Amino acid sequence: MEYDLMEKALKEAEKYDVSLAEVRVFSVMDENLAVRNGQIEQAGKGFNQGINISIINKDGARGFAMSANYDNIPNLVETAYKVSNASAKKMRKKIELTNEPVIVDEYRTEFKKNPFDVDINDKLELLKLSDSILREDALVKVAQSRFEARKVKLHFANSEGTKILQEQIYTGTAVEATASKMDTHTREHHGYEMRGFEFVEDFNYEESAKRIATEVLSLVNDAENAEKGKATLVLDPYMLGLTIHESTGHPTELDRAMGFEADFAGTSFLTTDLLDREFKYGSELVNLVCDPTIPGNLGHYKYDDEGVAAKKFNIIENGIFKNYMTDRETAKDIGMDHSWGNSRMSLYDRIPIVRMSHLYLEPDKSGPKGFEDFIAEIPDGIYASGWKSHSIDDKRMNFQFSTQIAWKIENGELSKPIKNFTYNDATPRFWGSLDMVGSTMHIDGHGPVCGKGVPMQAIWISHGGGYARFNEVNVFAG
Repeated sequence: MEYDLMEKALKEAEKYDVSLAEVRVFSVMDENLAVRNGQIEQAGKGFNQGINISIINKDGARGFAMSANYDNIPNLVETAYKVSNASAKKMRKKIELTNEPVIVDEYRTEFKKNPFDVDINDKLELLKLSDSILREDALVKVAQSRFEARKVKLHFANSEGTKILQEQIYTGTAVEATASKMDTHTREHHGYEMRGFEFVEDFNYEESAKRIATEVLSLVNDAENAEKGKATLVLDPYMLGLTIHESTGHPTELDRAMGFEADFAGTSFLTTDLLDREFKYGSELVNLVCDPTIPGNLGHYKYDDEGVAAKKFNIIENGIFKNYMTDRETAKDIGMDHSWGNSRMSLYDRIPIVRMSHLYLEPDKSGPKGFEDFIAEIPDGIYASGWKSHSIDDKRMNFQFSTQIAWKIENGELSKPIKNFTYNDATPRFWGSLDMVGSTMHIDGHGPVCGKGVPMQAIWISHGGGYARFNEVNVFAG
């Protein structure tokens, strides 16, 4: 049915004076389960589907129309064309796109167990077990365990001849506990991957709940407040990923750098005049790579939502700023022959925009092999874990992050827990202080939490990399 809809829409677009027509038929099915303090808080499935038409007319103006109803394709195409003509009267410049290869393909992400086929009662039993473990100590006042599954299907075709079907399966897990004594603290562990229910089995709700319960109790019973000063800092994969996300990911989205997008904390200090200028972003160990081609990671796809093949490329190479993430329009604007393939949308009623996918700090082959080996290299420092809050300025230059928990590193080992831990810095100085990266990769999936655009689009991404040591970072209790 989807292919017939796309063919019908493209045929209809031929009646108008257009330079490009694009059609997307999108659907998403999700399941969300949650157990909170012994009670089932959420247990339901949802389904959303629709079609959108994007047209660039002969004047180089874009029009967009969408509908959850598939019955009136001619009207939808006509609406998109009329919008493009209206846009032409106010446009600042003609839209031009990179030339991209024509692709005809179907791609489905791999999984061993379809999460939607697993009995809901079996999934709820896992959450109930986790919930009971989290609440074994009376100091734990709130416990929650969650499960999420999502299946996304996108059919894409354009008037250039590209025709792609892409299906993705996501699975997510989480355990969270809030404990209270003299003060109150929350500790959470979650994971998302583009895999099936086998990811849930690897996550292991029982063991995760035991660890989180232990850590949240240590926060209220044993932890000391963070001390103000400068410290050697190691971040867990999630916090490393979040720091990458805010200080590298968003400022290197080309639409943001060009001033086309300024929602959710502004534009970018990495303006286009810095490209190809050997701008020093960090130390020589800073190799920040965008690679949505790696299966299993949450930011994986074979083709972006403009039908451009995903590619691996360096955003930062040996500390030097090298590339932006692009779509076809922004890539053309700065003279590129091809887009890097970073155009994505979150729902059928959204226009694809430049988005992050799988962005990580490349491991150092000569670095320590594992976490224990890495920490053993640090005589004095702090290891921080779990997001609590963050803020960043409107150029993505100055940032501040608070973590749920941290540990003092003494003589190469983790010692006492630290609460209310906060670090802040300026982006180039922070990445310039990186002097050691581990040789193994640790990636965390970030659920639909990356917000961008108006209307807002929340999207799935993955970050992390090798364990990393940063020096002389500002730390304090916050």
